[in-house]
Amino acid sequence: VRAAVAGAARRALKGRAPEAEAALVLGAWRLLFGRETDPERVIAQSAQLVGGKRGSAKVARPLELLQACIGEVEGPHAGDDDVLPLTRATSLRFTKPLLAVSGRRLGARLGILHSYPDALVERWIADEGEAVAQELCWAHNDPPPLFVRVNPLRATPSEVLAALRAAGVEAHAVEGQPGCLRLEGGRAGFHESEPWRAGWFSVQDLTAQQAASWVDPQPGERVLDLCAAPGGKTTALAERARDEAEVWAVDKSAQRLARVERAAERLGLRSIRCTPGDGRRVELAEAFDATLVDAPCSNSGVLRRRPEARWRLESNAVHRLAGVQADLLARACSLTRGRVVYSVCSIEPAEGRDLVRAALPAGWELVREERWLPRAEGGDGGYLARLEPC
Repeated sequence: VRAAVAGAARRALKGRAPEAEAALVLGAWRLLFGRETDPERVIAQSAQLVGGKRGSAKVARPLELLQACIGEVEGPHAGDDDVLPLTRATSLRFTKPLLAVSGRRLGARLGILHSYPDALVERWIADEGEAVAQELCWAHNDPPPLFVRVNPLRATPSEVLAALRAAGVEAHAVEGQPGCLRLEGGRAGFHESEPWRAGWFSVQDLTAQQAASWVDPQPGERVLDLCAAPGGKTTALAERARDEAEVWAVDKSAQRLARVERAAERLGLRSIRCTPGDGRRVELAEAFDATLVDAPCSNSGVLRRRPEARWRLESNAVHRLAGVQADLLARACSLTRGRVVYSVCSIEPAEGRDLVRAALPAGWELVREERWLPRAEGGDGGYLARLEPC
């Protein structure tokens, strides 16, 4: 978006007042991606966001120049200076070469065309190869699908499907993932539905639903969730153990732990005990049979849900979190006599595969690991590792 505006106006956006830059970017996005039928109205509304006649003109004029360069929507295209990819199936042809991508390195070219920092795309190319890096650029910009997890203590998947459809929400079961449903058409309506209020299901991504099955809590066990809020995985652990385990939810934020308590109440779960504390130093009297470490991370596997996170994904930012992740993993192992599952919504090796191998405590072994990349019709990206005493 910024490259297209700069190309049309023949001036970079940097140096403009923040409010003018924001209005320009918003207006340009609407012209390029918003399927607007009245571009003059878009330009006028964008200009009105900036006070004063002169300020409004500094927004309106670049947008008018951009609109004059917008041509026809075509099929998919590799991307030249005069072509902007819109979706996997469509691209927008400009009447002039606005984007200045030809002759650039692949990482810089993809960064401009798909709105990513060049360094992030270059890292993907180095770690994953060109084909996977290009797919990641698309996947992280795709609209995220919406998945829910059925609460087996309250309803069956068939009952939830029928109730949702009766409420006007279309959904279908996900093959190979028991109790997981995919909702079509976004979130509209389901929060007002009776099955939601009755605790029949929770919103949880397909990949995130894997964590509870890897922990596999059993009735009668003591189970710990070290970074519990807002409670999606905590409640999944309690449900999987039929609400007959002792599930401890630890989080630094007492305010966020209140969300865990509210979720447990809605789902009718009584086995969850919330305690505020730093998971790296928390003191708990008895050993646990199983522990989940859902560690804070760069969110590099969920950029389609948190698009702003891509702009803070410098390599040094990823490595800054590694110390926290390693400390959490070490503390989990010290509190656990059975199994530990380490989970991040990141696809970065420095937060997954490499971190676990470097931080593996003495007396423990890595018995299983898996990484998921984001998929257009599937789950988010993420990483899981299961550790056991050796």
